[in-house]
Amino acid sequence: MSKDPFEELFGPGDEETKPIPARERLAYEQAERVKTAPLPKAKAEKPVKEKKPAKAKPAAAADPRIAKAKPWIVVGIVTVVALVASILVLNFARAGQDPSPTAEPTTQAPATSAPATSKPADDDSEKKKKPAADEVPSVDVGNTGTMDVPVWGITAQISEKFGWPQYQINGEQLVLQYSPLIDSLPDSCAAMRQQWGIQRTADGKYEVLKPAQRCEAAPELYDELWGLTDALVKSIAPL
Repeated sequence: MSKDPFEELFGPGDEETKPIPARERLAYEQAERVKTAPLPKAKAEKPVKEKKPAKAKPAAAADPRIAKAKPWIVVGIVTVVALVASILVLNFARAGQDPSPTAEPTTQAPATSAPATSKPADDDSEKKKKPAADEVPSVDVGNTGTMDVPVWGITAQISEKFGWPQYQINGEQLVLQYSPLIDSLPDSCAAMRQQWGIQRTADGKYEVLKPAQRCEAAPELYDELWGLTDALVKSIAPL
């Protein structure tokens, strides 16, 4: 005999069989159906088709303006090439027609003649720069002041560049003393510091009293003293 399904689940019953509630029976039947129901078949998956990459369109088809501009680009390149070629052809033609000029020998005057002609000009300029031995140098006297000489009965205008010196009369010579300008002569010309002033001649005329020789150590100062003393002598007037 087959066993009762309830007996399998809940074990053998007691001596007295009790009725099974409807809910329990319904749950049991559903559980049995789930056990015995066949599993659903899995649907076969459809193969996925690979998409092929789109073919690239040519540049002319993508941009119609490029296709229209191509002929003009070609024409421009051809024009440039033609110009360069024509220039090269002209250069080669000129090079073939005009031979390079050859240097012709030239005769030049002897170089020794130039210094000979320039020496007189140099000599003239040196003569203009250096005054003659008996020529009074031209100087700027500047402001002057009155110097009276009562012993001789004369008065004169002396340049302030002398520094308002004193004077000493030795016979027919008036010697300027204590002049800062005269005392600035170098030591090599120290003897000349007592040789500047006025010389009175036997016929009553006045001349410049100055050293007989030029001070080589200070030629410019010597010329300035000579010019200022000459201006002093020329300004002599009766007192």
